[in-house]
Amino acid sequence: MLIRHGKPLLDEMFTYRDIRIEDGRITEIMPYDTSVPREGEEVLDIFGSVITPGMIDLEVHGALGHDFSDADREGFEIISKSLLRQGVTGYLAAVNAFPKDVLAETYEALGQWMDHPAADTARMLGVHMRGPFIAPDAAGCQEAAYAQTPDMDLFRRLNDLSGGRVKILTMSPELPGAKEFAHEAAESCMVSLGNTGADFDTARMVYAYGAKALTDPFRNTGVFSPQEPGVIGAAMDVAEAIFINYTDEASLHPATLRMLFRGNLRRACLVSAQTAFTGLPNGSYEIENHRVEKTQTKAVFENGQDAGSVATMDMVCRQVMNLGGIPIPIVYKVVTETPAKLLGIFDDVGSIEVGKRADLVIRDMHGYEIEHVILGGNLVV
Repeated sequence: MLIRHGKPLLDEMFTYRDIRIEDGRITEIMPYDTSVPREGEEVLDIFGSVITPGMIDLEVHGALGHDFSDADREGFEIISKSLLRQGVTGYLAAVNAFPKDVLAETYEALGQWMDHPAADTARMLGVHMRGPFIAPDAAGCQEAAYAQTPDMDLFRRLNDLSGGRVKILTMSPELPGAKEFAHEAAESCMVSLGNTGADFDTARMVYAYGAKALTDPFRNTGVFSPQEPGVIGAAMDVAEAIFINYTDEASLHPATLRMLFRGNLRRACLVSAQTAFTGLPNGSYEIENHRVEKTQTKAVFENGQDAGSVATMDMVCRQVMNLGGIPIPIVYKVVTETPAKLLGIFDDVGSIEVGKRADLVIRDMHGYEIEHVILGGNLVV
């Protein structure tokens, strides 16, 4: 395939170039309008549209009424195809706190899917263990009754069921045995702190024992103050990654968002954290004995509590660009290059370079609306 007259994101800016793809890989990046189609070669002339790498979402719970905890292969396919339409070519399946038998069934099903995925779907790159090792009083939209103290035997069992594919584990540092658990779990995956009310010293100690990231700052992560910086201050001090879910200025002030980005570009990483309500029509839904009201921008339980994100990664990027005022090239780098580096797959994906997989998203150059998605060199959307 030859892509002509586009503006791929190269380094820190969009630059006019032509791109040739062969056998699913980028083989040439040529000066604008200098490429010559080969006999029988598919040509995609995009007339000034911009090209970004395929996005990588490190926290996806579900979509269109399906959740990964359903352990349903048909649901996995629906979620994965919906992600591809949003420009997400790779993702981590996020699993909240559930009873142990549900967790076992879910992790086994996820492992089987990754062994034999359906064609033309976004690639599941692993699992984000979002629960159950979280503090009940900071569980947020997770079911507090299923939260539990760290259990290395359970972690190993679930990781084994997934085929050793747990990539990120979010846990609360104030729980009994958290330091030792984090130290051991860090040998298998990236440990992130979240769903916590821990003070600075407690959080800082668990970072010293091997935790490396912070999940969803300023949401179920305690209060930051000059006298007690808490887990947020500890993360700003030493964390290697900060996973940011930004859906609207009511949940996180645009100035706070800019603060998270400023000086943290190498470790800031946007996630959608999208739930099963994402993509559904506005309305009222039943889930696990709860009534949830879903609108265009949020989902809430009957008591008004947040029921999780309904924003796609593409929506999150728009909000960060428009409300946060973050430069467009930077926004697309923190959903492509940064997560690829964190997962250790940057040699293969995450940027537009010769030799890398041709996972590309072609967007309108004015509104950045998705026009085409290319997965492994194949035009799939």
